[in-house]
Amino acid sequence: MLLNDTFLLGCAYLKEGNYREALAAFRRLLAAYEEDPSAEVPAGLLSYFGLALGLGENRINEAVTYCTTAIKKEFYHTEFYVNLARVYLKANRRSSAVNVLYKGLKIDSQDPGIQAELRKLGVRRKPVLGFLTRGNAINKFLGRIQSRFWDKDKKIRKQAVG
Repeated sequence: MLLNDTFLLGCAYLKEGNYREALAAFRRLLAAYEEDPSAEVPAGLLSYFGLALGLGENRINEAVTYCTTAIKKEFYHTEFYVNLARVYLKANRRSSAVNVLYKGLKIDSQDPGIQAELRKLGVRRKPVLGFLTRGNAINKFLGRIQSRFWDKDKKIRKQAVG
């Protein structure tokens, strides 16, 4: 079986939640790269292996290391940020997960994977006036106004593009 096929198989197992099989596939790939000292382990393999390690074996520290190494190697792949965030969520480190997702949004503000994760987390925008509480009547009022203009602006931009 080709290396790419094994990687795709591992990703499919991961998506199904079959972490044991995903880890087995990724470990076979890592072993193949270790046999050839001149070959560099792809960042995608590091990220997805880290995700499988974190979700499957709850080895959070190692998983974070693999995922962050992948991001350092190829920072422009937004799915690596999602993988790291999912590892943080497994460790109940919600704020770390949110921070990583926002870093990913700096790469691609429209990434559907990051947007979906943030929606699942229920992340809200900051209050309009940061020195007032979220529940303050002035913040609520200004937030509603801001939201209306924000939604209209999004619709206008979509119409201009489409």
